[in-house]
Amino acid sequence: MSTRYLLRHCQYANPRNIIVGRLPVVLSEEGEAEAAKLRQYFADKNIAQMYSSAVERCKQTATIVADGRLELQHDQRILEGFSAYQGFGISGERPPWHDFYSHQSLLGGEKASDVQKRMVDFWQSLSGNTDNLIICSHGDPLYMLYAHLVGVDVSSLQQAVSLEADYIPKGAFWQFEGQNDDWKLIGLVTQQDL
Repeated sequence: MSTRYLLRHCQYANPRNIIVGRLPVVLSEEGEAEAAKLRQYFADKNIAQMYSSAVERCKQTATIVADGRLELQHDQRILEGFSAYQGFGISGERPPWHDFYSHQSLLGGEKASDVQKRMVDFWQSLSGNTDNLIICSHGDPLYMLYAHLVGVDVSSLQQAVSLEADYIPKGAFWQFEGQNDDWKLIGLVTQQDL
């Protein structure tokens, strides 16, 4: 039995209020403080491995959490979704999740199911690994993996929308326990819980 933590990167600086996608934005001071709280939380959890997206805000979060004790491994499959809207300004609230992905492939971006496929492929590549580990990634890819693990097929956007209330906040993580293909959600831990 092992524990896997699906960690979303911490708060980042976004003074231009854009959809950052894979752009190299850095953690804000608040984000650095959040990562320090996570470092303290994980210090006694017997973490053996840590995987991170190579996008800057995840690398920074993971580096602070790992605190030199863990070798960080980067994997392309856990990158942020490739969005046709990267760099565009946000006016008001982000569009509903299902609207955001409904026409991505027409504009050259990834579909929700594409993101889920690579996240699930990454997860399955860890089959047989009994170490406690952290996967530091982004909101949408983690959401896709979460949907898979709790049995929701995102090929139907209407089904995936039912999980919108479960979207993971920055600096939070889902904890799963299990082995091979048998994983149980233990819960969501947010910054307020640390």
